[in-house]
Amino acid sequence: MDWLTNWIFDLLYSFQKTICYIIDFIREIFYTLAGIDTVNINGEQTDLLSHFILSNTVKTTFFYIFLIAIILLVVFVIIAIIRSEYAYGDNKKSKGQILAKSFQSFAIFLMVPFILIAGITLTNVVMGAINQSMNPYILEAGGQASLGGQILVTSGQFAYIGDPGSRVEIERLFLTGQLDYFDMSVVSQYYNIRDIDFLVGILGSIVIMVMFVMSAVTFIQRIFDIVLLFIISPISVSTIPVDDGNRFRIWKEMTIAKVLGAYGIILSMNLFFIIIPQVQQITFFTDSFKNGIVKILFLIGGAFAVTKANIVIAQLTGSEAGGHETQQLLANMRTGGNIARATMATGATIGGAILGGKRFVDTKKSTRSSITGLKSSFAAAPSKSYLNKNNEPSKLAKYGGMPTRIATMPIGMIKDLATGGIVGMTKNIIPRAKNIVKGDSIVNHAQGKSILLKEQENANNTEEHKG
Repeated sequence: MDWLTNWIFDLLYSFQKTICYIIDFIREIFYTLAGIDTVNINGEQTDLLSHFILSNTVKTTFFYIFLIAIILLVVFVIIAIIRSEYAYGDNKKSKGQILAKSFQSFAIFLMVPFILIAGITLTNVVMGAINQSMNPYILEAGGQASLGGQILVTSGQFAYIGDPGSRVEIERLFLTGQLDYFDMSVVSQYYNIRDIDFLVGILGSIVIMVMFVMSAVTFIQRIFDIVLLFIISPISVSTIPVDDGNRFRIWKEMTIAKVLGAYGIILSMNLFFIIIPQVQQITFFTDSFKNGIVKILFLIGGAFAVTKANIVIAQLTGSEAGGHETQQLLANMRTGGNIARATMATGATIGGAILGGKRFVDTKKSTRSSITGLKSSFAAAPSKSYLNKNNEPSKLAKYGGMPTRIATMPIGMIKDLATGGIVGMTKNIIPRAKNIVKGDSIVNHAQGKSILLKEQENANNTEEHKG
């Protein structure tokens, strides 16, 4: 029993450390997409967003849009002059005011690319410094802290068995990655695997992994959105003479929200790993189950806070931009939910087809219920009765056909797998083996009781019941 329980706890920790490894891998992608870590492109270190904006294809597209915007600017200036001729009161503008707006638009045309690139570069530098200041282990170790180590320290709060005097140093080594949380032999020297809080560790790991995936998708979407806003910026600028810059102001708020909003996730993520280890040390109730529930709520609440941190930052740039970010996040969540449901449904169908074969697929198609399909697969008879005139086959048929029945048994098992899935194939293994020994056929099949023998047994059972 000790061996079995140790194996179960080792399996739980293996599951936890695997999720943590995925988290650390996604985090590397995460910082690259955010622009904090640079990428090597043709031997030059640059952030991903600046590379796409300065790429030849985007610059060429921007140039053509710029030419179109110049033409539109002339058209809008003419429209503004004509409209001003028929306007009265405060709406009437002089030709000098309109031309001043047109010169302002042209100046903004030239300034937008430089201001955007400079803003992105400056923001990346500032956010990188803030990210380091919020994680002291980065400064100490000269690199990024291990999130898997942080989860181990948090879930192993009451499982530490090493020297109490050096506990702080040991935890720091796990947090900085100098001690490998993935090596179970190293972990078992300092933590009792049995006492690790796997509810917090595994659930927290899954929550964080989902959080990181959503954040990575947000950053990828941010790259596309900012490049698009950069390309169409001349169009929004060209409308300044006719709408006094209202559309350009919307463009500006959206761009600032996209550039700054995603960095809120970084700040909130670091805050998440500052607060959660402290929560683990707090005893809210004397009941351990209630304590576990509160800690799980903190994990879930902290994860939601991280995923919507970009909305908080976006709302600081303007109410309209913040509203657009909120609607976009809700749309992404609905899309993610639909994809998750579709994936689960597809997975359930594939799994059911593997278990129940064609029988499951046909039943599910007619009843539209996966549960009913599985029930029909498990309830189906393992083999069919076949007609045999004699209860005992002749020796020639019995032994003469044995080689061919052995040779064709794998083909029959494949047929069982297609018809009844793993369930049907498993049920028919013994009947097919029985057919090799007692059968009289040339081709192997599931050996069922003969109809005559089955009728005789039913008759005997009826007579015994009457007696």
